[in-house]
Amino acid sequence: MTTPPRNRKLVVAREFDPSRWAHAAFFLGFLLLAYVLSNFTEDMWALLWSYWPRELGRPSPNTATTIGVVLALVGAIIAWRNKRWFTFVSEAAVEVSQVTWPTKAETRVATIVVVVLTLVCSVLLAMMDLFWSNVTDWLYAL
Repeated sequence: MTTPPRNRKLVVAREFDPSRWAHAAFFLGFLLLAYVLSNFTEDMWALLWSYWPRELGRPSPNTATTIGVVLALVGAIIAWRNKRWFTFVSEAAVEVSQVTWPTKAETRVATIVVVVLTLVCSVLLAMMDLFWSNVTDWLYAL
């Protein structure tokens, strides 16, 4: 009994477009910056509120998040429109696309080698530590 051949998907080779990856990188940078600035704004507001509670209102997480997102959006748009930065990110995407990544088998073998060498070094260091501990205990006992 023979098994029927598998239906293989037709893979269409697309040209590599570094600008797509640059846009994605700027978007991820915006998300990261929005998170950081939202938390920073909320923390600074709480700190300033502890000194001047009457002048400043109680810290509002929604307002701090809005301020952080707006600041991040302005920063991302400025960075995205900067020709030098966009070119740099596009060139970095091209360089990363030219990397030869290891296969699954190569990664597995390298991981096993690292784990085994780590265990061997740990045992050797433990033996050396035990030896010198006994030597120093013997010397202090004299």
